[in-house]
Amino acid sequence: MPLDDISASTAENVIEQLRYGIPAQNMVRQFTVGRDHQIDQLLGSLLNRDDRHGRALLLRANYGAGKSHLLRVVREMALENNFAVSYIVADANQGVRFNRMDTILGAVTRSIETPGCKEPGVQNLFDAYMDPWERNLTKQARDERSLISNKDRWDFSDHLRSASIFVALRAWMRANSLNIRDRIVDWLGNPDVYKSQRKLLYAELVGRLSSKFRDRRMEWQFYADDVFSFHTTGHQQSWAALGDYHMIAKCSGLRGLVLLIDEFEDVIQNLNRRDFQQAAFYNLFLFFAGRRFPSKAYFAVTPDFASKCKKELLRRGVYDFDYSNFDTLPYFQLDPLTPADLLSLSERICKVHSIAYGWDAFEAVTDEDLKAICELNMLGSSPDRIRSTIKAIVEYLDDKLESTE
Repeated sequence: MPLDDISASTAENVIEQLRYGIPAQNMVRQFTVGRDHQIDQLLGSLLNRDDRHGRALLLRANYGAGKSHLLRVVREMALENNFAVSYIVADANQGVRFNRMDTILGAVTRSIETPGCKEPGVQNLFDAYMDPWERNLTKQARDERSLISNKDRWDFSDHLRSASIFVALRAWMRANSLNIRDRIVDWLGNPDVYKSQRKLLYAELVGRLSSKFRDRRMEWQFYADDVFSFHTTGHQQSWAALGDYHMIAKCSGLRGLVLLIDEFEDVIQNLNRRDFQQAAFYNLFLFFAGRRFPSKAYFAVTPDFASKCKKELLRRGVYDFDYSNFDTLPYFQLDPLTPADLLSLSERICKVHSIAYGWDAFEAVTDEDLKAICELNMLGSSPDRIRSTIKAIVEYLDDKLESTE
Protein backbone atom coordinates (compact mmCIF):
# COMPACT_ATOMS: atom_id res chain seq x y z
CA MET A 1 0.00 0.00 0.00
CA PRO A 2 1.43 3.45 -0.92
CA LEU A 3 2.26 5.62 2.08
CA ASP A 4 -0.19 8.30 0.90
CA ASP A 5 -3.06 5.82 1.24
CA ILE A 6 -2.55 4.61 4.81
CA SER A 7 -4.90 5.64 7.60
CA ALA A 8 -3.90 7.66 10.65
CA SER A 9 -4.16 4.61 12.91
CA THR A 10 -1.97 2.54 10.58
CA ALA A 11 0.53 5.39 10.34
CA GLU A 12 0.68 5.64 14.13
CA ASN A 13 1.39 1.90 14.38
CA VAL A 14 4.15 2.30 11.78
CA ILE A 15 5.73 5.15 13.75
CA GLU A 16 5.62 3.09 16.94
CA GLN A 17 7.69 0.41 15.17
CA LEU A 18 10.05 3.00 13.72
CA ARG A 19 10.76 4.24 17.26
CA TYR A 20 12.72 0.98 17.56
CA GLY A 21 14.39 1.56 14.20
CA ILE A 22 12.42 -1.22 12.47
CA PRO A 23 9.77 -0.89 9.74
CA ALA A 24 6.40 -2.39 10.58
CA GLN A 25 5.46 -5.88 9.39
CA ASN A 26 4.16 -5.79 5.82
CA MET A 27 5.44 -2.21 5.37
CA VAL A 28 9.11 -3.04 4.82
CA ARG A 29 9.23 -2.27 1.10
CA GLN A 30 7.78 1.21 1.70
CA PHE A 31 10.86 1.94 3.82
CA THR A 32 13.37 0.37 1.44
CA VAL A 33 15.25 3.15 -0.32
CA GLY A 34 17.81 3.06 -3.14
CA ARG A 35 18.89 -0.36 -4.39
CA ASP A 36 15.88 -0.52 -6.76
CA HIS A 37 17.85 -2.49 -9.31
CA GLN A 38 19.01 -4.92 -6.64
CA ILE A 39 15.47 -5.43 -5.36
CA ASP A 40 14.41 -6.20 -8.93
CA GLN A 41 17.21 -8.77 -9.12
CA LEU A 42 15.99 -10.40 -5.92
CA LEU A 43 12.46 -10.56 -7.28
CA GLY A 44 13.85 -12.14 -10.43
CA SER A 45 15.63 -14.83 -8.37
CA LEU A 46 12.39 -15.51 -6.53
CA LEU A 47 10.32 -15.91 -9.70
CA ASN A 48 12.94 -17.75 -11.76
CA ARG A 49 11.28 -20.88 -13.11
CA ASP A 50 14.48 -22.30 -14.56
CA ASP A 51 15.86 -23.47 -11.21
CA ARG A 52 14.36 -26.95 -11.21
CA HIS A 53 16.06 -27.97 -7.99
CA GLY A 54 15.66 -24.69 -6.13
CA ARG A 55 18.31 -22.10 -5.65
CA ALA A 56 19.69 -21.03 -2.30
CA LEU A 57 21.29 -17.61 -2.05
CA LEU A 58 23.42 -15.80 0.54
CA LEU A 59 22.21 -12.26 1.18
CA ARG A 60 25.33 -10.42 2.28
CA ALA A 61 25.40 -7.15 4.19
CA ASN A 62 27.19 -5.79 7.23
CA TYR A 63 25.56 -5.90 10.65
CA GLY A 64 23.08 -3.05 10.87
CA ALA A 65 23.25 -2.42 7.12
CA GLY A 66 20.13 -4.31 6.11
CA LYS A 67 20.58 -8.12 6.26
CA SER A 68 17.39 -8.75 8.19
CA HIS A 69 15.64 -5.89 6.37
CA LEU A 70 16.45 -7.54 3.06
CA LEU A 71 15.03 -10.87 4.23
CA ARG A 72 11.85 -9.08 5.24
CA VAL A 73 11.67 -7.48 1.79
CA VAL A 74 11.91 -10.96 0.23
CA ARG A 75 9.19 -12.14 2.62
CA GLU A 76 6.82 -9.43 1.45
CA MET A 77 7.62 -10.02 -2.22
CA ALA A 78 7.07 -13.77 -1.81
CA LEU A 79 3.68 -13.35 -0.13
CA GLU A 80 2.63 -10.79 -2.75
CA ASN A 81 3.53 -13.32 -5.46
CA ASN A 82 1.50 -16.16 -3.93
CA PHE A 83 4.25 -18.11 -2.15
CA ALA A 84 4.09 -19.60 1.30
CA VAL A 85 6.95 -18.27 3.42
CA SER A 86 8.78 -19.29 6.59
CA TYR A 87 11.17 -16.83 8.27
CA ILE A 88 13.35 -18.35 10.99
CA VAL A 89 16.27 -17.14 13.10
CA ALA A 90 19.10 -19.58 13.76
CA ASP A 91 19.75 -19.59 17.52
CA ALA A 92 21.45 -22.58 19.10
CA ASN A 93 20.78 -21.18 22.57
CA GLN A 94 17.04 -21.28 21.85
CA GLY A 95 17.12 -24.74 20.30
CA VAL A 96 17.19 -23.74 16.60
CA ARG A 97 20.39 -25.58 15.75
CA PHE A 98 21.58 -26.01 12.18
CA ASN A 99 23.35 -29.26 12.98
CA ARG A 100 19.94 -30.67 13.94
CA MET A 101 17.52 -30.53 11.05
CA ASP A 102 14.62 -31.61 13.27
CA THR A 103 14.97 -28.31 15.17
CA ILE A 104 15.12 -26.41 11.86
CA LEU A 105 12.00 -28.24 10.69
CA GLY A 106 10.23 -27.28 13.91
CA ALA A 107 11.18 -23.62 13.51
CA VAL A 108 10.08 -23.62 9.86
CA THR A 109 6.78 -25.30 10.79
CA ARG A 110 6.01 -22.74 13.50
CA SER A 111 6.69 -19.83 11.14
CA ILE A 112 4.85 -20.80 7.94
CA GLU A 113 2.79 -17.97 6.46
CA THR A 114 0.49 -17.98 3.47
CA PRO A 115 -0.93 -14.88 1.73
CA GLY A 116 -3.56 -13.30 3.96
CA CYS A 117 -2.93 -15.47 7.04
CA LYS A 118 -3.22 -13.89 10.50
CA GLU A 119 -0.94 -16.09 12.59
CA PRO A 120 2.05 -18.17 11.45
CA GLY A 121 2.05 -21.95 11.64
CA VAL A 122 1.66 -25.12 9.60
CA GLN A 123 -2.13 -24.82 9.95
CA ASN A 124 -1.97 -22.17 7.19
CA LEU A 125 -0.50 -24.68 4.76
CA PHE A 126 -2.80 -27.55 5.67
CA ASP A 127 -5.89 -25.31 5.55
CA ALA A 128 -4.82 -24.07 2.11
CA TYR A 129 -4.52 -27.69 0.97
CA MET A 130 -7.94 -28.49 2.38
CA ASP A 131 -9.65 -25.69 0.46
CA PRO A 132 -7.59 -24.84 -2.65
CA TRP A 133 -10.23 -24.44 -5.30
CA GLU A 134 -10.36 -20.66 -5.40
CA ARG A 135 -6.71 -20.64 -6.52
CA ASN A 136 -7.17 -22.15 -9.99
CA LEU A 137 -5.20 -25.36 -9.60
CA THR A 138 -3.12 -26.47 -12.56
CA LYS A 139 -3.56 -29.94 -14.00
CA GLN A 140 -0.21 -30.92 -12.49
CA ALA A 141 -1.38 -29.80 -9.04
CA ARG A 142 -4.61 -31.78 -9.40
CA ASP A 143 -2.66 -34.85 -10.48
CA GLU A 144 -0.24 -34.49 -7.56
CA ARG A 145 -3.12 -34.20 -5.09
CA SER A 146 -4.55 -37.46 -6.46
CA LEU A 147 -1.19 -39.19 -6.01
CA ILE A 148 -0.75 -37.83 -2.47
CA SER A 149 -4.12 -39.14 -1.28
CA ASN A 150 -4.21 -42.21 -3.56
CA LYS A 151 -7.37 -40.90 -5.23
CA ASP A 152 -8.75 -39.65 -1.91
CA ARG A 153 -8.52 -43.07 -0.26
CA TRP A 154 -5.68 -41.96 2.06
CA ASP A 155 -4.77 -45.59 2.67
CA PHE A 156 -1.12 -45.25 1.72
CA SER A 157 1.03 -43.15 -0.57
CA ASP A 158 4.71 -42.69 -1.28
CA HIS A 159 4.21 -39.46 -3.18
CA LEU A 160 5.05 -37.44 -0.09
CA ARG A 161 8.61 -38.32 0.91
CA SER A 162 7.94 -37.97 4.65
CA ALA A 163 5.67 -40.63 6.15
CA SER A 164 5.07 -38.26 9.07
CA ILE A 165 3.75 -35.49 6.84
CA PHE A 166 1.46 -37.96 5.07
CA VAL A 167 0.02 -39.09 8.42
CA ALA A 168 -0.35 -35.49 9.61
CA LEU A 169 -1.99 -34.22 6.41
CA ARG A 170 -4.33 -37.21 6.25
CA ALA A 171 -5.44 -36.67 9.85
CA TRP A 172 -5.93 -32.96 9.11
CA MET A 173 -8.14 -33.76 6.15
CA ARG A 174 -10.16 -36.52 7.83
CA ALA A 175 -10.51 -35.28 11.43
CA ASN A 176 -13.16 -32.82 12.53
CA SER A 177 -11.60 -32.44 15.97
CA LEU A 178 -9.75 -29.25 16.90
CA ASN A 179 -7.87 -31.28 19.51
CA ILE A 180 -6.38 -33.52 16.82
CA ARG A 181 -5.40 -30.55 14.69
CA ASP A 182 -3.86 -28.85 17.71
CA ARG A 183 -1.85 -32.02 18.31
CA ILE A 184 -0.60 -32.00 14.71
CA VAL A 185 0.47 -28.35 14.98
CA ASP A 186 2.27 -29.03 18.27
CA TRP A 187 3.97 -32.20 17.04
CA LEU A 188 5.30 -30.80 13.78
CA GLY A 189 6.27 -27.53 15.45
CA ASN A 190 8.14 -29.28 18.28
CA PRO A 191 9.27 -32.67 16.91
CA ASP A 192 12.05 -33.03 19.49
CA VAL A 193 9.45 -32.94 22.31
CA TYR A 194 7.63 -35.94 20.79
CA LYS A 195 10.57 -38.32 20.44
CA SER A 196 9.20 -40.64 23.13
CA GLN A 197 5.48 -40.18 22.38
CA ARG A 198 5.05 -42.41 19.36
CA LYS A 199 2.17 -44.39 20.86
CA LEU A 200 0.28 -41.20 21.64
CA LEU A 201 0.71 -39.96 18.08
CA TYR A 202 -0.36 -43.30 16.64
CA ALA A 203 -3.44 -43.42 18.84
CA GLU A 204 -4.59 -39.89 18.01
CA LEU A 205 -3.61 -39.60 14.34
CA VAL A 206 -4.15 -43.16 13.15
CA GLY A 207 -5.98 -45.40 15.62
CA ARG A 208 -8.86 -43.06 16.49
CA LEU A 209 -9.38 -42.18 12.85
CA SER A 210 -9.31 -45.75 11.53
CA SER A 211 -12.95 -45.48 10.41
CA LYS A 212 -11.99 -42.61 8.09
CA PHE A 213 -9.46 -44.60 6.04
CA ARG A 214 -7.89 -48.06 5.84
CA ASP A 215 -4.17 -47.83 6.41
CA ARG A 216 -2.31 -50.89 5.08
CA ARG A 217 0.25 -50.99 7.90
CA MET A 218 0.05 -52.68 11.30
CA GLU A 219 0.77 -50.51 14.35
CA TRP A 220 4.21 -52.04 14.90
CA GLN A 221 5.24 -51.03 11.38
CA PHE A 222 4.75 -47.36 12.20
CA TYR A 223 7.30 -47.71 15.01
CA ALA A 224 9.70 -49.94 13.09
CA ASP A 225 9.72 -47.49 10.16
CA ASP A 226 10.24 -44.43 12.42
CA VAL A 227 7.09 -42.86 10.99
CA PHE A 228 6.84 -40.45 13.94
CA SER A 229 10.55 -39.63 14.21
CA PHE A 230 12.38 -36.73 12.58
CA HIS A 231 15.78 -37.16 14.25
CA THR A 232 16.81 -40.63 13.04
CA THR A 233 18.80 -41.80 9.98
CA GLY A 234 20.61 -38.51 9.50
CA HIS A 235 17.44 -36.44 9.85
CA GLN A 236 16.27 -37.76 6.49
CA GLN A 237 12.62 -37.33 7.36
CA SER A 238 13.22 -33.71 8.45
CA TRP A 239 14.63 -32.94 5.01
CA ALA A 240 11.80 -34.88 3.38
CA ALA A 241 9.23 -32.91 5.37
CA LEU A 242 10.65 -29.58 4.17
CA GLY A 243 10.35 -30.76 0.58
CA ASP A 244 6.82 -32.00 1.25
CA TYR A 245 5.78 -28.61 2.61
CA HIS A 246 6.87 -27.15 -0.72
CA MET A 247 4.86 -29.77 -2.63
CA ILE A 248 1.78 -29.26 -0.44
CA ALA A 249 2.00 -25.51 -1.08
CA LYS A 250 2.07 -26.10 -4.85
CA CYS A 251 -0.84 -28.55 -4.60
CA SER A 252 -2.79 -25.84 -2.77
CA GLY A 253 -2.55 -23.38 -5.65
CA LEU A 254 0.45 -21.54 -4.24
CA ARG A 255 3.80 -21.21 -6.02
CA GLY A 256 5.64 -23.15 -3.33
CA LEU A 257 7.42 -22.52 -0.03
CA VAL A 258 10.26 -20.00 0.40
CA LEU A 259 12.62 -20.27 3.38
CA LEU A 260 14.26 -17.20 4.92
CA ILE A 261 17.06 -17.87 7.42
CA ASP A 262 18.43 -15.04 9.55
CA GLU A 263 21.56 -15.04 11.74
CA PHE A 264 23.10 -18.16 10.21
CA GLU A 265 26.43 -17.04 11.69
CA ASP A 266 25.03 -18.31 14.98
CA VAL A 267 26.72 -21.52 13.80
CA ILE A 268 30.08 -19.85 14.41
CA GLN A 269 29.12 -18.06 17.59
CA ASN A 270 27.02 -20.54 19.56
CA LEU A 271 27.64 -24.10 18.35
CA ASN A 272 30.34 -25.11 20.79
CA ARG A 273 31.66 -28.30 19.18
CA ARG A 274 33.47 -28.61 15.91
CA ASP A 275 31.51 -31.70 14.84
CA PHE A 276 28.31 -29.69 15.36
CA GLN A 277 29.70 -26.88 13.23
CA GLN A 278 30.77 -29.26 10.48
CA ALA A 279 27.30 -30.84 10.45
CA ALA A 280 25.71 -27.37 10.26
CA PHE A 281 27.90 -26.35 7.32
CA TYR A 282 27.14 -29.64 5.58
CA ASN A 283 23.42 -28.89 5.93
CA LEU A 284 24.04 -25.44 4.47
CA PHE A 285 25.73 -26.99 1.45
CA LEU A 286 22.80 -29.38 1.03
CA PHE A 287 20.45 -26.41 0.75
CA PHE A 288 22.64 -24.98 -2.00
CA ALA A 289 22.82 -28.34 -3.78
CA GLY A 290 19.05 -27.93 -4.14
CA ARG A 291 17.84 -31.53 -4.18
CA ARG A 292 17.03 -31.86 -0.49
CA PHE A 293 14.89 -28.70 -0.54
CA PRO A 294 13.65 -28.03 -4.09
CA SER A 295 12.67 -24.39 -3.63
CA LYS A 296 14.18 -21.01 -2.75
CA ALA A 297 16.13 -20.50 0.47
CA TYR A 298 17.76 -17.20 1.44
CA PHE A 299 20.44 -16.91 4.15
CA ALA A 300 21.34 -13.52 5.66
CA VAL A 301 25.09 -13.28 6.40
CA THR A 302 27.87 -10.71 6.62
CA PRO A 303 30.26 -10.11 3.67
CA ASP A 304 33.12 -11.96 5.38
CA PHE A 305 30.94 -14.99 6.18
CA ALA A 306 33.02 -17.49 4.20
CA SER A 307 36.28 -16.23 5.67
CA LYS A 308 34.93 -16.42 9.22
CA CYS A 309 33.71 -19.98 8.69
CA LYS A 310 37.09 -21.11 7.41
CA LYS A 311 38.96 -19.41 10.24
CA GLU A 312 36.67 -20.96 12.85
CA LEU A 313 37.13 -24.50 11.53
CA LEU A 314 40.91 -24.04 11.24
CA ARG A 315 41.00 -22.63 14.77
CA ARG A 316 39.34 -25.82 15.92
CA GLY A 317 41.89 -27.96 14.11
CA VAL A 318 39.65 -29.13 11.27
CA TYR A 319 41.98 -29.77 8.32
CA ASP A 320 40.20 -32.55 6.40
CA PHE A 321 37.37 -30.30 5.21
CA ASP A 322 36.67 -29.13 1.68
CA TYR A 323 36.95 -25.39 2.30
CA SER A 324 36.35 -24.61 -1.38
CA ASN A 325 32.64 -25.26 -0.78
CA PHE A 326 32.36 -21.88 0.91
CA ASP A 327 33.80 -20.10 -2.13
CA THR A 328 31.25 -21.54 -4.55
CA LEU A 329 28.12 -20.41 -2.67
CA PRO A 330 26.19 -17.91 -4.82
CA TYR A 331 25.53 -14.62 -3.07
CA PHE A 332 23.77 -11.31 -3.41
CA GLN A 333 25.76 -8.33 -2.10
CA LEU A 334 23.76 -5.44 -0.69
CA ASP A 335 25.08 -1.99 -1.61
CA PRO A 336 25.49 0.51 1.27
CA LEU A 337 22.99 3.35 1.53
CA THR A 338 24.08 6.70 0.11
CA PRO A 339 23.39 10.08 1.78
CA ALA A 340 20.66 10.65 -0.84
CA ASP A 341 19.08 7.31 0.11
CA LEU A 342 19.04 8.26 3.79
CA LEU A 343 17.44 11.61 3.00
CA SER A 344 14.74 9.80 1.00
CA LEU A 345 14.16 7.47 3.96
CA SER A 346 13.88 10.50 6.26
CA GLU A 347 11.28 12.07 4.01
CA ARG A 348 9.17 8.89 4.09
CA ILE A 349 9.30 8.91 7.87
CA CYS A 350 8.19 12.56 7.84
CA LYS A 351 5.25 11.67 5.60
CA VAL A 352 4.03 8.89 7.89
CA HIS A 353 4.59 10.99 11.01
CA SER A 354 2.44 13.73 9.44
CA ILE A 355 -0.40 11.29 8.72
CA ALA A 356 -0.17 9.70 12.17
CA TYR A 357 -0.44 12.92 14.15
CA GLY A 358 -2.31 15.24 11.79
CA TRP A 359 0.37 17.83 11.19
CA ASP A 360 2.72 18.91 8.40
CA ALA A 361 6.18 17.72 9.36
CA PHE A 362 7.65 19.18 6.16
CA GLU A 363 6.81 22.70 7.33
CA ALA A 364 8.61 22.17 10.63
CA VAL A 365 11.83 20.57 9.36
CA THR A 366 14.20 21.19 6.48
CA ASP A 367 16.37 18.94 4.36
CA GLU A 368 19.37 20.41 6.15
CA ASP A 369 17.93 19.29 9.51
CA LEU A 370 17.40 15.76 8.25
CA LYS A 371 20.82 15.61 6.59
CA ALA A 372 22.48 16.71 9.83
CA ILE A 373 20.72 13.96 11.81
CA CYS A 374 21.72 11.33 9.24
CA GLU A 375 25.34 12.47 9.10
CA LEU A 376 25.66 12.57 12.89
CA ASN A 377 24.31 9.06 13.36
CA MET A 378 26.25 7.54 10.46
CA LEU A 379 29.61 8.87 11.67
CA GLY A 380 30.12 6.29 14.41
CA SER A 381 31.26 2.70 14.16
CA SER A 382 28.12 1.16 15.62
CA PRO A 383 26.75 -1.74 13.54
CA ASP A 384 23.26 -0.34 14.18
CA ARG A 385 23.90 3.03 12.54
CA ILE A 386 20.90 2.87 10.20
CA ARG A 387 18.59 1.77 12.98
CA SER A 388 19.86 4.53 15.25
CA THR A 389 19.37 7.04 12.42
CA ILE A 390 15.72 6.03 12.02
CA LYS A 391 15.16 6.28 15.78
CA ALA A 392 16.83 9.70 15.88
CA ILE A 393 14.62 11.04 13.06
CA VAL A 394 11.44 9.87 14.79
CA GLU A 395 12.59 11.38 18.09
CA TYR A 396 13.41 14.66 16.35
CA LEU A 397 9.97 14.78 14.72
CA ASP A 398 8.31 14.03 18.06
CA ASP A 399 10.15 16.97 19.63
CA LYS A 400 9.18 19.25 16.75
CA LEU A 401 5.54 18.23 17.01
CA GLU A 402 5.51 18.85 20.75
CA SER A 403 7.01 22.32 20.29
CA THR A 404 4.28 23.28 17.80
CA GLU A 405 1.38 22.29 20.03
